[in-house]
Amino acid sequence: MRKLSLNVVLAGLTGIGGLAACESKDAEDSATTLPGNSGILTLPTTLPSGGESESDSGANTETGGTDGGTDGVTSEPVTTTSPGTGPKFDLEASPDGGMADTGVEPCNSPNDPGCMCSIPDHVPCDNGTQDPFLAMGLNCPGELQVTATKSGAPGAIGVRYVFGQGGTFNPREGASYAVIGSGLVSDLNNQTPVGDFNLQPTHCNDDVGGFDPGNNLPPPLRINDVSGDCTQDPALLGTGDCSNTIQGQFQNYGANDYTELRFVMQVPPDVTSFSYDFAFFSVEYPDYYQSAFNDMYIGWLESEKWTGNISFDQQGNPISLNAGFLEFKDDPTGQNPIPQFQNTCMRQHAGTNWLQTTAGVSPGETITVVFAIMDISDSILDSYVFLDNFKWGCEPTGKPSTMPPG
Repeated sequence: MRKLSLNVVLAGLTGIGGLAACESKDAEDSATTLPGNSGILTLPTTLPSGGESESDSGANTETGGTDGGTDGVTSEPVTTTSPGTGPKFDLEASPDGGMADTGVEPCNSPNDPGCMCSIPDHVPCDNGTQDPFLAMGLNCPGELQVTATKSGAPGAIGVRYVFGQGGTFNPREGASYAVIGSGLVSDLNNQTPVGDFNLQPTHCNDDVGGFDPGNNLPPPLRINDVSGDCTQDPALLGTGDCSNTIQGQFQNYGANDYTELRFVMQVPPDVTSFSYDFAFFSVEYPDYYQSAFNDMYIGWLESEKWTGNISFDQQGNPISLNAGFLEFKDDPTGQNPIPQFQNTCMRQHAGTNWLQTTAGVSPGETITVVFAIMDISDSILDSYVFLDNFKWGCEPTGKPSTMPPG
């Protein structure tokens, strides 16, 4: 077991060495070795206080990490409210343009044993896989295992190894990444005909059928806002969406073509955060850009520190066409296509680059993570999200944040 400086290790592991922060902590809470796992990397930090292979069509809800038949999305009614009174969760950029303030003081003594954290080793295991969880970096042999389920149309869940041209959407971890969509994943390989009618695109415009939960998303997802800051008032946990980013999308419209990947797992001892990478795409661009009609992606965390969406921009917007990360906007006429969308159905449409969400967790707790995408108000004009590079970390983040990866 090696003990390394937080900044040095994070610079090598996450590319954001100097941006990590941690609180001071009593020495008796120093790093521990993960039972039953070899190759634990030990580094200084602290524990923050508080705590493409597509499937056949048809209904699907599956447990485990392999493909197979399922029963589809089921959910209990979830109480919703009228337009929320809670504040939109706003992570403003710092004055110098750096990362947003997470509300956690940096550790003044990086070599203090009270600022130690243990990250389990990970070896990618997704070469040639058809399993979306392996593709994301989960359930590899000899590593921590998760209880994994899939819900939605099987054709809306898949694995990819490449997308477009130029290497922008190569895997972030291993050899592949997971894909979920409000339409068929196989359609992503179909290039938009030049001059295609964007309101009725030839490809990525499918109703997958039978997965329309409306305003009652599968538990534990709740669309209603909370009345304050969950990081300051733990009583708000479990009462709604701590990010206050979902309810505004559901004022007059419900969710259709709902698709999710879900996993339940125990956080390793001394680990204080996790992160994952994603990219979002939608053929709703250009006609519904900056409108109220927006498909959306939700990354939901159910934990002791946070219950709600963890993936949103710095202005508190959910991941949709209106999020601030929409980097790639193709020529809507198809005359001057960008290489990132060549040979795909996203020509003439738009998407983000890879982004990384980081969220704090408590060591040893059991968490539920749900990655979900859905059409809003209709079942056509599809959207997709790529998911990859789930990993544990030692960033003592008090509030979830989403940024371009370092």
